[in-house]
Amino acid sequence: MTDLAARLLRLYTGAVADVLDAIGYRDQVLPAAIAPVSQEMKIAGPAFPGRGEPTEDMSHNDTAQRLAMLESVTPGSVSIWDCGSHDASAHWGEIMTRAVAARGCVGAVVDGGLRDTGFVLDLQFPVFCRFRSPASSIGRWDIVEWNCDIQIGSTAIHPGDWVFGDIDGVVVVPADVVTEVIAKAEDKVSAEEKMRVDLDAGARPSEVFERHGSF
Repeated sequence: MTDLAARLLRLYTGAVADVLDAIGYRDQVLPAAIAPVSQEMKIAGPAFPGRGEPTEDMSHNDTAQRLAMLESVTPGSVSIWDCGSHDASAHWGEIMTRAVAARGCVGAVVDGGLRDTGFVLDLQFPVFCRFRSPASSIGRWDIVEWNCDIQIGSTAIHPGDWVFGDIDGVVVVPADVVTEVIAKAEDKVSAEEKMRVDLDAGARPSEVFERHGSF
């Protein structure tokens, strides 16, 4: 698992997305609004998915579920959240970040909001989110389940699928093709490195395409 994560982190999401397209997986890129909190952040690891739902009952308090979820996170995983299209609060923050980082989690992807952003940046823990909000989720949004199948946008995400994110966004690689996808993406990146050399040397685009079969 560590080797696969290291290999992914040497790649970029565009190459991985292209390979997934080529082998018939065309719905693996998460919505464009989900972006890293800072541009240099990258994540790679098997998915630890969870989902939550909005509530209008101000008496709701999901602390028990939250604590159980945080203590269930697996080392090396990426915590990834379907927030049920809720935009009235944050769904992730500094204390949650510290809790999962201590358990070996390597990043979070939240189809929703982040708060305590300055503290999260200080921790250098990769978080990808849709927006930021100071509002607490307590009484606004409840954690429902985790280590479960979820969907974000048109992308289905299962526990153990691979999550890879960089400055361009987030791509999800199904677990049963991750080895194949990484190998093909490595080949693609190698070819693109040669294309860059040729283009920088003044070669015509048609010549570069003829040499490398890609553009």
